Amino acid sequence: MKTKAMALALLLSLMGCTESSEETKSEVKKEMEKAGETTSEAYEEAKESAADSWDETKDATSDAYEDGKKMASDAYEDGKEMASDAYDATAEKAGEFKDAAAKKAHEACVKMKEQMGGDVSECDD
Repeated sequence: MKTKAMALALLLSLMGCTESSEETKSEVKKEMEKAGETTSEAYEEAKESAADSWDETKDATSDAYEDGKKMASDAYEDGKEMASDAYDATAEKAGEFKDAAAKKAHEACVKMKEQMGGDVSECDD
């Protein structure tokens, strides 16, 4: 009888270990599934975040490029206008110098003709 009791106790303890082991396996499996879901969610969120960041970077780069093009175009137009204004001012000044030089040459001619006794009207040519 003692042997039967021991065999029964051994059988019960083995069954208890087996059930306990199955319970542990089930719990571990559930935890692994949760961890897998969490990892999957984190991966998807990271993917979305990276895509959003990439889109924002592309947009910012595109905006900066367009702003740069506009600034360069504006600077080019301003430069053209400044060059045109400088050319006009230079042409005007050159005309003034030419007129002043012609006047000085006329005055010098008149003075020379008066001193030498020549015809002053020859200076008008």
